[in-house]
Amino acid sequence: MEPAQSLSFIFRIGVRAMYVLAVDGGGTKTSAVISDELGNIHAKLVTNRSNPTAMEMELFKATLHQLLQGLRAQNPHIFSAVRICFAGMAGVQEKKAETIVETIFREYVHSEAIVIIQNDALIALYAGTFGGEGIVQIAGTGAVTVGYDHTHSFYRVGGWGYLFDDEGSGYDLGVQALKAVFQSHDNRSRSTLLTDALLKHFAVNNVPELIDCIYGTKHPRTVIAPLSMYVMEAAELGDLAANIIRENSCSKLYHAIKTCYQQLSWKGQMVVPVVLTGGVLSNTSYFISKLTQLAINDQLPLQFLSPQLDPIGGAVIGALHTMGISVGDEFSAKFMEHYVKWGK
Repeated sequence: MEPAQSLSFIFRIGVRAMYVLAVDGGGTKTSAVISDELGNIHAKLVTNRSNPTAMEMELFKATLHQLLQGLRAQNPHIFSAVRICFAGMAGVQEKKAETIVETIFREYVHSEAIVIIQNDALIALYAGTFGGEGIVQIAGTGAVTVGYDHTHSFYRVGGWGYLFDDEGSGYDLGVQALKAVFQSHDNRSRSTLLTDALLKHFAVNNVPELIDCIYGTKHPRTVIAPLSMYVMEAAELGDLAANIIRENSCSKLYHAIKTCYQQLSWKGQMVVPVVLTGGVLSNTSYFISKLTQLAINDQLPLQFLSPQLDPIGGAVIGALHTMGISVGDEFSAKFMEHYVKWGK
């Protein structure tokens, strides 16, 4: 029996064979796996970015074709038995390219397979809530807050770009670090450990030389966002300027989370999970403590937590959740174990 025929047979007689194809597409890289409901991985591929707002559409399409072809080549039989595809992809909804993505997926998967295209923020949420409602705060190079409630309504706060938004992001922290360094150089503010950190980072001898490094040929986000790590390091060492920047970042993120919470509908007195993800929030103990205190002050029922899975795991959960399958800690542990070991 051919794979496609066998899948039709599985659908007709209701035999349990739950293989899902999950994709996490972003501006830096794209991850994809074929997983089952137990957390076993049967194919995995990581390739270049797939954000249509940051690349030509033809290159975006080519990336998806290469991704799906690569997965299929790894495990043709299991690929043919995929019952649902769940893709969380940055920029697709903004570009209104959902139909384009679905059409490409349907070139490869069985005709009876379900194809779902969602925002990448949803799979980041699911990586922490295992398919439940809540809020996700992403703070990496950029920052965005997205809520999803029991009525299946979404609400987005922020993430409108580095020129005038993305407060609390790595880019925002990097800009504040540069301000602190230049103001210290001018004696407008006290000295800061950030000065030596940035001079060493750019391999220059004095503060004015930083100008050529920042206003170069690279995109400012690429140059400035990585400077956020020095803010965190200096803050841990007690640097006043870095601590102020970090605390202000926390306040900005909390304001976005609070706004998102107030715009959605939550069941009764439920405690709303808030998943914190992204490089800026890697010091989870600090941010969870600070954000929790801010929520207590406002008497808001928010529970801040770190995701147990990478976003690609959230995409798998989104697929299983759509099919009515719930997962828990056992799935999480097995999936991440297989994901890390795959290909090594």
